Amino acid sequence: MKKVTSWRELTLREKIGQTVIVLSHTDKHIAKCGSIENFLERYPIGGLHCSGAEVKGFHMEANLKFPELVKEYNKHLRVPLVGVADNGFFASSHGINKPIQMALGAAGDPALAYKFGEFQAEDCKHSGINWCYWPNSDMSCSVHDPVTATRATGDDPALVVKMIREQLKAVKDHGVIPCIKHFPGFANDTYVDAHLASIDTNMTFEEWDTTVGEVYRKLFAEYAPAIMVAHHAMPPCQNDAVNGEYPIATLSYDLTTKLLREKLGFKGVTVTDALIMGGFSGADAIENTIRSFMAGNDVLLWPEVEYIDEMERRILAGEIDEKRLDEAVERIWNLKKDAGVLDGVELHSDADEDFFRNITAEITEKGLTLVSDDKHKLPIDRNKVKSVLIVGVTPDNAEYEILTGLVGEFEKYGIKATMRRNGWTDSLAPLVEENDLVLFALSRNVHRPIGPLDFWGPEATTIWASNALPSEKLVVACFGSPYLYRYYHKSRLPYINAYGCSPEAVSAVVRGIVGEIPFSGKTPLKKLI
Repeated sequence: MKKVTSWRELTLREKIGQTVIVLSHTDKHIAKCGSIENFLERYPIGGLHCSGAEVKGFHMEANLKFPELVKEYNKHLRVPLVGVADNGFFASSHGINKPIQMALGAAGDPALAYKFGEFQAEDCKHSGINWCYWPNSDMSCSVHDPVTATRATGDDPALVVKMIREQLKAVKDHGVIPCIKHFPGFANDTYVDAHLASIDTNMTFEEWDTTVGEVYRKLFAEYAPAIMVAHHAMPPCQNDAVNGEYPIATLSYDLTTKLLREKLGFKGVTVTDALIMGGFSGADAIENTIRSFMAGNDVLLWPEVEYIDEMERRILAGEIDEKRLDEAVERIWNLKKDAGVLDGVELHSDADEDFFRNITAEITEKGLTLVSDDKHKLPIDRNKVKSVLIVGVTPDNAEYEILTGLVGEFEKYGIKATMRRNGWTDSLAPLVEENDLVLFALSRNVHRPIGPLDFWGPEATTIWASNALPSEKLVVACFGSPYLYRYYHKSRLPYINAYGCSPEAVSAVVRGIVGEIPFSGKTPLKKLI
């Protein structure tokens, strides 16, 4: 299909389509319209979100890669798609568990932040991704927040800006579009996972302006081509309450246009957080999608495609001014142009597995933090410690499997290691007597499983046991939320924060315990409890 050279050549329906990014549910697209070509003729979308599980369904060929999927779609579109992914979760395309933002904050090294930006950009290019919804520029404002506990850099605005700035530079330098998130920031006292339900960012404007707002101002002054708007309200900055309820930022003109664009001066592309999230979707999904666009969001992430039909109807009926659409499409067009999307530039990466693994290991090692060790038990005396009992404490089976790697890591140093999952004092006490060292390995991470980052059931009773047992031989290593220290701040046991569950973190913790590497990280949080 012949491509257009200006967004002004687009039909009304094509312009609306530019504002839409859908999941790569190809089987559903075919089922809806009979073929990919028919689907795109009816719904000329602007972007496709990469997700491995969905790509496997394309033409029933499990080995087809996302770049080929985009090429297939682009055969039927006059404006090339932008390939999109949320690059902040879990494993890379090489199967490597990524370092997390909190590890970078603990390392405090801008050069490492740049390297992590290279990691993310090369990972994107390997998967055919032009635009990644990353880096996460949030501050950790609550000890209870289940999203920012590991995905934020820290709680110091200067540290966040220093680390995010370098990541933005690196992603741009490597030919991928970055996107900071999540405006207007998270609440300063919430247990609620924003994926499950909408929340209020309940700071005063002064608190927000000198912390989160300061981060945004400084990043906007340098390079920030796109920002993701969250399903969070911020009542102190809003005058648009309806029946006493303030709309979330994705639905609020006060936040997304007046505060973000007019007051803070943001000039780039605004994109909503996923519209299938619990804080947004429901019976009014299409109506809310239109409200979201009118509030100031240029790109709509995963809306129902029937939104295109309804938006076209309302513009043709004169209910919505087409000028608002033109403003959004021009910004989207320029974003695609700057990234080479409109010129058909193919992404390519020569980075191999070692490239990604080495960066992961370096960040993990330099972020490794010894939070407490009042009696200076670490590093251990290897002449005295010949056996170790490891107690894995995590509700996630996959993370427990990663933690079992601790056994092999200790055995590299001639230390006999045994491992079990959870336990109560009566079962653990004899094992404590039999071993020279007991390591409680905790892991509680975002979406592993989804929900508040805390412990229940067997994991909770194991925490209880760890505080009831004699403490002389005990060490605690946390491979998840640093705020789990709340269970140990009174006991002052040797406590290590590794900020993520990966083989690299497992190795780093053991090498720290035996004295092969220093605990060089510093807690990037003013308070841990």
